[in-house]
Amino acid sequence: MDNLSKAKSKVELGYSGANTRFGQIRADEFQNELKGKQGIRKYREMRDNDATIGAVMYATEQILRDVPRIVEPADKKNEKAVEMAKWLETVFDDMEHSLDDHISEALSSLTFGFAVFEPVYKIRGGPKFVDPKRKSKHSDGHYGIRKLASRAQWTIDSFKVDEKTGEILGVNQERSALTSNFIPKNKLVHYRTTTTNNDPSGRSILRNAFKSYVYLNTMQVTEGIAVERELNGIPIIRIPSDYLADDATEDQVAIRKMAERIGRDLKFNEQGSIVLPSDVWVVEDKATTHRLVDVELIASNGNRNIAIDPIIRRYQHDIARSVMAEFLMLGSNSTGSYALSKSKTDIFLRSVESYINTIYDVLNEQVVKPLWEINGFDVELMPTLKAGDVAPHDLDALGSYLRNLNGADINLTEQVDIIDALLANAELPLLDRELYQKSLEEKKQAEKDKLKVDAIKKQNNERPLTNE
Repeated sequence: MDNLSKAKSKVELGYSGANTRFGQIRADEFQNELKGKQGIRKYREMRDNDATIGAVMYATEQILRDVPRIVEPADKKNEKAVEMAKWLETVFDDMEHSLDDHISEALSSLTFGFAVFEPVYKIRGGPKFVDPKRKSKHSDGHYGIRKLASRAQWTIDSFKVDEKTGEILGVNQERSALTSNFIPKNKLVHYRTTTTNNDPSGRSILRNAFKSYVYLNTMQVTEGIAVERELNGIPIIRIPSDYLADDATEDQVAIRKMAERIGRDLKFNEQGSIVLPSDVWVVEDKATTHRLVDVELIASNGNRNIAIDPIIRRYQHDIARSVMAEFLMLGSNSTGSYALSKSKTDIFLRSVESYINTIYDVLNEQVVKPLWEINGFDVELMPTLKAGDVAPHDLDALGSYLRNLNGADINLTEQVDIIDALLANAELPLLDRELYQKSLEEKKQAEKDKLKVDAIKKQNNERPLTNE
């Protein structure tokens, strides 16, 4: 490789894409109403207005809020590392809000594709201080986290990115109609659902549900109109042709508009009535039986009745399927089984497990690591945040597996870490290790004593002791 080629190999020549290059929110989205801030508003509408989407988001939030937090030391055998892990626990317990509340807000990235927060630090000066910048439960003088302040998605104008490389440099946040704030990358906690094309705005998990949501809304409005009217057909109102002419008088135009309003608003409710004039057509000074103004309903000549409810259910099902929450629709009809329900629920839990793992990855990189740097702590002692199990363990299947291990002569009785993990899976208290170790030693000693007695009996030609 020549010197020129070597020089080029050290330089980034391309960029991720126009959306990252210019920092716009989903600039490459082909659905115009899902671009930029109007896209944020549309996703917010979907989340807050649709029952199926609301149920999915509520279930996801409540499941992930209940996931246990694990602070794993860098080295479990290093006392200093264990001590630093405990210190990190005190940081999250000393914020103005709980970490669970922050995770709940971070999950808004699922709806909008991204979520940004600004970490606000404080000096842990003790409870005697009134100033929130120094007030703390602890007085070790280290930097702690006062809060992880949310910066709502609908206040974000754009991301600032390096035009050459597409690297995210920060966000521009709307302050007022004329001014904006710039928050640099080192003052951000940035969650996103996907890093495809290095798009800082991610991709909403509701994107695939958008089309079904639009059609569902149309069908629901149609159904509401049909139920509200409770009519068998479309109302038609007949008025004299003079009232429809271009040269109609003001009074005739007023009557025509009144007729149009009656046709639009005609329904069975507290105002469900029509007052019509009793005048009839007069032909050659002779009255006829035809009224000047008449109302009737246009009914379909065929016998095809379209049921809207199955269509609505289909779109609701499509929305739930798009976010792996199809199990929510089970029981809405006569079909389904326990096995099917369990299978779909497991898939949903596995998918939300990836969400919480992504959140903890960001916390480790953009919260814990900067906190360690600002305090000047040893990076080798930096603990790691991990999420506990999301899905409950199938204890029947686990018990069957352990029986198979025992049948293969694999004994786990002395593997106390494995036993503790099994007890944790069953949500039972962990071992008292000292008591358990003492019990194992007593059992071993009893077996040795039994072997000695058996050996003596054998020498004396007596029957050895048996378990019987």
